[in-house]
Amino acid sequence: MANKLARPIRWAVIGILLLAACGSNSDDVPSLNTEDTQGVEPTAEAAGDVLDDEAKVMAFTQCMRDQGIEFLDPVVDSDGNVQEPKLAEGGALTREELGQAYEACAERLEGLTFGRARGDVSERLDQFLALATCLREKGYDVDEPTAETLQVWLGDFRIEYDWDDPEAMEAYEECSSAD
Repeated sequence: MANKLARPIRWAVIGILLLAACGSNSDDVPSLNTEDTQGVEPTAEAAGDVLDDEAKVMAFTQCMRDQGIEFLDPVVDSDGNVQEPKLAEGGALTREELGQAYEACAERLEGLTFGRARGDVSERLDQFLALATCLREKGYDVDEPTAETLQVWLGDFRIEYDWDDPEAMEAYEECSSAD
C-alpha cells in the first residue's frame, strides 16, 4: 500500500517542481513566457539597410525609366541582398543612349554592393586604384575610385573609357596585367 501512495506523491512533487521552475522570474532561468520583452528581435538597422538599398535601386530604376530606358523592378534575394537592376528585354539600345541615361542616374547607386555580402572591398579597390593610376600615367583622364564610389566608378569607367581606340585598349591591357 505504501508503494501505491508513493507514486501519486512523487508525481505531485514533480508537478510542483515543474510549475515552480516554469513560473520563475529569475534572470538565470530561461522562460517560455511570450510576454518577455528581452527576446531577440531583428535590428531595425539591418532591416533599414535592405530597405534603403532597395529604395536606392528603385530610384535608379525609375530614373532610367524617366530617361526612356525600361528596367525591371529591383529584386531582393533570400539573404536580403538587393540584386543589380536589369534591363527589360526587347529594347534595342546603343552604348551612347545607355551611357547618357546611366550618367544621369548613377549617383542613386553610390555605396551599394549587389547580390553579395557587404564585405571588405579594399583588395578590389587597390586593383582599380592601380589601374586608374597607370592609365593616368599613360595620359588618360581617369577618375580615382573610393570604397564608397567603387560600383559607380566601375559603371562610369565601362561607359566612358574609349574601348574603340586601339591605343586605349593597349594601355588598358598593359595596366590591367600590371601587378
